[in-house]
Order: sequence, then C-alpha cells, then structure tokens
Amino acid sequence: MRKTKIIIASMMVLCVLIFLTAIAWFMLFQGEVTAPTEEEKKVAVLQAAGLFKTDSQGKKSIESLYQRAIVMRTLNLDSGEWVTDKTAAQSCKKLIPEQDPAQIRQRCTLAEVYLVKDKYNKIQQVIIPVSGKGAKSMMHAFLSLGLDGRTVNNLYYYQQRETPFLGARVKDESWRQQWPGKKVADDNGSPALKIVQKKSVKHNEYTVDGISGATLTSTGVERSINYWISEQGYGPFLQRLKQDPEMLYR
Repeated sequence: MRKTKIIIASMMVLCVLIFLTAIAWFMLFQGEVTAPTEEEKKVAVLQAAGLFKTDSQGKKSIESLYQRAIVMRTLNLDSGEWVTDKTAAQSCKKLIPEQDPAQIRQRCTLAEVYLVKDKYNKIQQVIIPVSGKGAKSMMHAFLSLGLDGRTVNNLYYYQQRETPFLGARVKDESWRQQWPGKKVADDNGSPALKIVQKKSVKHNEYTVDGISGATLTSTGVERSINYWISEQGYGPFLQRLKQDPEMLYR
C-alpha cells in the first residue's frame, strides 16, 4: 500500500513538472518574432554604439540622444553608394540555398546604415544591421565597425529566440566583450570571421570563441556576419569606405 502511494505521488509530481515545462516552453517560444518598434530599434542602435547607459532613460531622453548622435542613411548594396533619390524603389529577390548561407530567404537592394557622431559632429562608427538564422530563430543584430570598415567596436543582438541559457547568450555581456578589436574582413575586404568551439584552435584577430553548448547558434552568427560583410551584403560599401572615408560626409 505504501509503495503504491509513493508511486502515485511520484507520477503526480512528474505530471506537474511536465505541465510546467510545457507552459514555460510555450511562453518562451509561442508565435513568430514580431518586428521591433522604432523606439526599440533606436535603443538597439544606441546600445551597439555604446551610448545607451540605462534602461531608466525615458522616451524623450532616448530620442534626444538618438537625434544628436545617430545619422541613418540609405545605401544601395549593389553599388555601395548612398541613395540620394528618396523615390528610389526597393527591389528584392529570393535567394537559392547556395546563395543564402545566413538563411535570410531574400535579399533587397536598399539597406540602412547608421553613422555615429561625436560631440564635434565627427563620425566615429559605422553600424550595419546583421540578420541570420540561428538554431531556433532568426537573429537580428547591429554590428558597429570602425572607419576602416572591418574592425569591430561592438556587436549587439536585439532580437532572437534562441534556447535560454544556451544560444540566447548572444546577448550576454560576458560573450560580447570579446568582440571589440576583432576583424570581420581580411586586408582584401573578404569575409574572414571564424567562430571556434574548441579551445585548442589557435586564436587570432579573426577568431571569436563560440557559445558553449550552442554550436548551431554560434555557426549562425558566423554565417550571418560573413554574409553581410560579403559582396552580397555591405561589402561594396565597406570597400568604398576603406578607400574614401570622406564618403561618410557626402
């Protein structure tokens, strides 16, 4: 009789744990990721620029800081030149798997670039949007680069639904702090980032440690950044920037 009660109690506890786990999973991963609001994007750009200090900043403060420090411009990815015609039409095409290592499905001609100014109106950083498939979700980030077009200042993921405590650590400061100073392109402008999972691999200015236990997420980060640095992404623009930094002011 006693054994029967223990078995029944154990089964009840197990059922409750399964139920709570299912609820937690549903709450974490239900539905599609919604597009961020304009305020959320502005906060994310300021985070990538290293200018957002506290979550207690009000909307007015965020808007004021954004207007003072950030200039958003539209770029033609094919030519690497600024779009000056405000009526220019967006053109998108579906990508075949061989052209789509980041699994973004389609590539559009026009894209945003964010320029970060100091108090003297001198541009100090160039921030580009980076997106790509992780282990479980599309991941969206802003990558801040120096004026050489290849040295990383910061990487900030503002939207993703990777596994908590594993892939979701792309947001953790402890992982992000290894990025500043790394290079995402070689001397010729070709994508060169490597995210390594083994500590035995020799590290250099192009290598970043992957997230332990999150190989697929780490691979997704590498592929997405290398895609957007390539000729299909911001490559033509970054090459122009390297040769002519003054283009940022034209």
